[in-house]
Amino acid sequence: MEAYLKRHEAFIRGQLAAAGDAFDWPGLASFHRTQIGFLQQERLVHLLVTLFFGLCALLVLLFVAVRPQILAGVLLLLLLALLVPYVAHYYKLENGVQRWYHLANEIEARAGRVSQRYDDGSVEPHLH
Repeated sequence: MEAYLKRHEAFIRGQLAAAGDAFDWPGLASFHRTQIGFLQQERLVHLLVTLFFGLCALLVLLFVAVRPQILAGVLLLLLLALLVPYVAHYYKLENGVQRWYHLANEIEARAGRVSQRYDDGSVEPHLH
């Protein structure tokens, strides 16, 4: 998924850098919004899985605190070994979606629609 994120972002950035005013900006905006939708579904699934593993790890940790056992400790370590990569992956997805939102705003501005730019620190609407 990370490679897909990078490829799509590179494609969009390339279109923004190379394409002129006569480009099909509404078509690119529609395509990009569809890709954002796919990524949001992926992000939701990974959030649920991450929360599930986090809850399981927390329950096992509470069990270990109440009744210390070696097998429960091993189970806790295994759950944490799975939880850390899930959190890292979710972090990458979340940051990718945030970058894509900024790209979507730039595409919308090029398409002549009202959009918002947040990347320069301002919150003024961009009217084209």
